[in-house]
Amino acid sequence: MATTQDKNPQCVTTAVREESDERIQSRQDEEVIIAAWYSMSLTEGSTSSSQAQSFLAQQRLSTQARRSLGLTPRILPR
Repeated sequence: MATTQDKNPQCVTTAVREESDERIQSRQDEEVIIAAWYSMSLTEGSTSSSQAQSFLAQQRLSTQARRSLGLTPRILPR
């Protein structure tokens, strides 16, 4: 059975770095979702028709509106 001491230190360092990167990405994703919910709650009172739509549908509409105004750059897939 391999212990931590038997493992290659470089592999351990890489694994720790990847775990840290995953935590950072998860936190950033969470912040984006929270910001979207907050933004939606601010605009919810002004648009009564949006209440019948799901959260994702509302986000798509707002993103499309910003893109048509040229306010949001396109994000390319990884």
